[in-house]
Amino acid sequence: MRGIEKFFKGKTENLTFIELKSSANTKFNKFKLDSNIPLPILVDELITEIKERRAQDEIKISSIIRGMIYTVGVDPNFPYIEKYRDILYSFDEKIEDFILYNGVKFIKRGLLDDGLIYLRALVVLNDKNVDGLYNYGVALEERAKKYLELRDEKRANMFINEATRQFENILEIDDEYPLAYYKLGYHYRLNKQFIKCKIIWEKFLTLSKDEELKEEIKLNLLEMQDDIVYEEGYNEIFTGDPVKGLEKLLPLKEKYTDWWNLLFIIGLGYRQIGDFAKAKEEFESVLSIVPGQVDALNELGLCLANLGQYEEAIEKFTEAYKKRPKDYEILCNRGMTYLQMGILDKAKEDIQKAYDENPLDEITIACMKEIERIEGMTR
Repeated sequence: MRGIEKFFKGKTENLTFIELKSSANTKFNKFKLDSNIPLPILVDELITEIKERRAQDEIKISSIIRGMIYTVGVDPNFPYIEKYRDILYSFDEKIEDFILYNGVKFIKRGLLDDGLIYLRALVVLNDKNVDGLYNYGVALEERAKKYLELRDEKRANMFINEATRQFENILEIDDEYPLAYYKLGYHYRLNKQFIKCKIIWEKFLTLSKDEELKEEIKLNLLEMQDDIVYEEGYNEIFTGDPVKGLEKLLPLKEKYTDWWNLLFIIGLGYRQIGDFAKAKEEFESVLSIVPGQVDALNELGLCLANLGQYEEAIEKFTEAYKKRPKDYEILCNRGMTYLQMGILDKAKEDIQKAYDENPLDEITIACMKEIERIEGMTR
């Protein structure tokens, strides 16, 4: 069961179900209830009805309506959901407005979970109601904040991700809904998707008429300008254009001397263009900031091997492998370095271990073939 579903299903304990006798006075004017349909009512409301001695003779229609809304919100797969849907819309053709109003009101009163349930019910009843989607997304954010206060990052992320999905759904229905762009920008920024955030917020600026929010977003865009440049440079290097990537990233290095992720990507760029000496310096800088960083150790080993410093390379690969003992890439790199040193038995041992870890990796397979070729030549 998905975490979100588990959260809402846990709220079913607040519900109970009643079955009406044919003689019961339900005060329904617009339709007649099927006595076979179990009618949900919140436990607290049923207790009130009992205390006021009405439960034996009649149940308020408002209590049943609230129970149905609650049931739709906590369990969209409940067997009688479609029956409840028909009843709700028959009771009030503007039932969606009623649910939205009360969902928002609950949240303003500090009843966050009740608000969440109502707003989710609205989205279940009509997944094209953009105001419902927006307010449900906001409520999910608020629940995430509560989990963060409890230092429960796993559940917080679960609710944030669901909120992101709701805001994205809005744009599939109405691509000119400004507040969805406003919220999504923050979500993408939180996920370090800076270029995506920039595109979304620039769209918000063209749509919104709220000058205060627009100023807020303009300031945010200025603040994350370097993050955008970093992501652009990162993408250039990882898509095979290290020259362009370095052009973007090197100016940032002058401003951020201890941003180790930046130094690491610059190192990758230098290695890709074959400047192993400069790459080596960058990876050494990374390790001075975060000692023992495994990927930096592995990359430093590659640079040292390409510079002919084989023994130092072996040391770095070995240190990295001790920290990540099932990494076939590190084993493969160390094995090929042993091969360059002419130590065939150790090379063969490492490549075989790498192959055992991942027999489908093309580079490892190529290394195995090279070992076999050399073995064939020495027989």
